[in-house]
Amino acid sequence: MELRGLALFLQELNIAKPDDPERFVMEDGLTELLDGIYHYGVQIVNLSMFLGEGTQEEFTVEMLLAVLGLFRLRPEECLMVGASDHALALAEGVGMASVGYVNPTLPRQGLAQAQIVIEGFAEVDFYFLERIYQRKHGIPWTVIETERCVLREMSADDLDALYELYDGREITRFIDPLHESREEEEEYVRTYVMEAYRFYGYGMWLAFHQKTGELIGRAGLTNREIHGETVLEMGYLVGERYQRQGYATELCRGILRYAQEGTGFREVNCLIQKENLVSVHLAENLGFSWREELDIFGKKMQRYVKILD
Repeated sequence: MELRGLALFLQELNIAKPDDPERFVMEDGLTELLDGIYHYGVQIVNLSMFLGEGTQEEFTVEMLLAVLGLFRLRPEECLMVGASDHALALAEGVGMASVGYVNPTLPRQGLAQAQIVIEGFAEVDFYFLERIYQRKHGIPWTVIETERCVLREMSADDLDALYELYDGREITRFIDPLHESREEEEEYVRTYVMEAYRFYGYGMWLAFHQKTGELIGRAGLTNREIHGETVLEMGYLVGERYQRQGYATELCRGILRYAQEGTGFREVNCLIQKENLVSVHLAENLGFSWREELDIFGKKMQRYVKILD
């Protein structure tokens, strides 16, 4: 499933003021978005063209479905950009992803039904809309691409591959295993997607080989409480078949770039058991420095820190 249609009432995106000599004015960012989105195979559906002599408030869910049908689009393939509660209610009524736009010329709009509310279009492009669309329909985001790997969010559909990844003899020596109960692990994944990815924008991701599509590991960023302060922690796991081939270094370098550009933290932490000499060596090669020893849940952990510059 992919984003194929962008629905909107173009008239409600008009920011012209009553005394403006121009009868219709759009933000520059919106103009650029509409001009360029065709290149991604997305059709623009201006619902204002189908109002006839009626008002926007008279536009119904049935009418919306009929218009989308004219464009051979299904609601689950579309996203609504709406500046009114009515437009967003229509989107919600057919299960469509939506973005609310705060139009200063349309007061008293709550926009509570939108997945996200924006005040302008300067930072909005196809990829922004695609991620909102994917989040609505539970499609995992692709977050990082390296030379050989893709890091993306996990979903319940990945559990078979995850259990196979964790099946190695030494794989859980320094990390916690998956739940023995598949039902418990499925519930954990659903909760994690909602609470980590959606709230923080990052978490532990799954690493797939770009050419084969195989799951080769798990790596990412989490928040950790240390000395009463929330810090950013990097962790990784590479399956036994893919170890000693440079994948861990490749993945971690990509994650460090993401941490520097995509989070507000000034440093990244690694917490490593002293016996895990491979991870200690990797951390040092990535520029981490030993800071202290910590007792975490009864385990002696070595804290390594890298300043993001």
